[in-house]
Amino acid sequence: MDHLAEIGGNRVNYAINSIGGVRRDLTKEEIAHILKDVDTLEERTKYYAQVATEESTLIARLSKVGQISHDDALHLGAVGPTARASKVDRDIRRDDPYAAYGDVQFKVITDDHCDVYGRVLVRVGELMETYSIIRQLLKNMPTGPIAVKAPRRFPAGEVFSRYEAPRGEDMHYVRGNGTDKPERVKIRAPTLANWRSVNKMMEGNYLADVPIIIAAIDP
Repeated sequence: MDHLAEIGGNRVNYAINSIGGVRRDLTKEEIAHILKDVDTLEERTKYYAQVATEESTLIARLSKVGQISHDDALHLGAVGPTARASKVDRDIRRDDPYAAYGDVQFKVITDDHCDVYGRVLVRVGELMETYSIIRQLLKNMPTGPIAVKAPRRFPAGEVFSRYEAPRGEDMHYVRGNGTDKPERVKIRAPTLANWRSVNKMMEGNYLADVPIIIAAIDP
């Protein structure tokens, strides 16, 4: 969050993205600072990974809780870590690359526990992949303009796009009529996609399991 504030001006509402690009570039000092702290985060995450795989109390509490099979995850439209923890090998960054993801090397983390414990393992594994992605992007970032001038009016027609948000596939649909105001805008957030699977996860569990089942999709 300190880095997000340094780059975008705010710890939560960054406002760094703009139509056509981003609002400001990264300095060499900022890049060096980020790379240094990514090393620190990676070491901390290795500890979290050790806890997740060796701490018997944690494993016992999360195992067999909020179960959803591979087939049910597909049928109910689960996305992101929720789906990948049920052995659904799907990630928009790899399957339908956008931005710079076609030039980035990373592994799609999956797990076959099909429960809350599996979702923890997937998220910890994805943290490790994220550090690798950040290093690749910062070390290979090209020089040049940080934004293009976008027209105020967009042509009549429609466009659909999707990307891999932290919680899974995020969809955007826009229909234009040739003016500067869109005729229709529809966003399908990944949390909405995962709610149906939560209903299935609740079956056969205790009331005390409800908070961690919901928390495991990170709504």
